[in-house]
Amino acid sequence: MTEHSSPRRVCLEGHASTVLPEGVGTLVACTSGCVWLTRYGDPRDLILHAGDSFRIDGPGTVVMTAHHGAVLQIFPGQAPLPARRGLAARLTGLLAPRWHSAARRLAGGSMHEC
Repeated sequence: MTEHSSPRRVCLEGHASTVLPEGVGTLVACTSGCVWLTRYGDPRDLILHAGDSFRIDGPGTVVMTAHHGAVLQIFPGQAPLPARRGLAARLTGLLAPRWHSAARRLAGGSMHEC
């Protein structure tokens, strides 16, 4: 059994934050208080109240911030193996709308809408 296989308890003071560098498959359970979860590259933000939980369903750094303090249980999960995608699927992913706006920002706004 590795050190990461058992749940860990995280206590956050009011307005304190903690980072979960890569948590695919990890279950975050809020046992008291209220915590805001945001993941780099994911437009969704989640607010967990006491009794709520969320399994991290994709890659990216997760930032957890308590409003007035919170106690969390972090249950490591098994990351799913990445599915092999064909060339067409990978190119389609690069052309998805979320990448278009990122590419425009990286280009300094020089790209124009068609």
